[in-house]
Amino acid sequence: MPETPGAVTDDCYKTNVTTLTERIAIRLAADGAEHPVAAAVAIALRGIGRQERNQFAESLAIAPADLHALEAGTVPLAALPKTLWALVHETDLEPVVLVNLDRRLRGD
Repeated sequence: MPETPGAVTDDCYKTNVTTLTERIAIRLAADGAEHPVAAAVAIALRGIGRQERNQFAESLAIAPADLHALEAGTVPLAALPKTLWALVHETDLEPVVLVNLDRRLRGD
């Protein structure tokens, strides 16, 4: 059976990472997370990489407990590990959009 152009498959669908991250952050903010954008970055990038928590922590060279803290929204955006910021740039996440969203959700 021929593939339908534009069909979503494991091979051809590319998620807009920035939109995904924004939506996760807005939901986390509504749920009361202190640092929803930082948490959303970690969650979105782990999901896009299709990695389990321990595997993702290892790939970032951080402790699983530190990743848990990131995903729980207790770590500010400015304190993201350098390895996670590197992934932000590799996956076309837009840092300026993230910073603006962070300020907006925190009421700055």
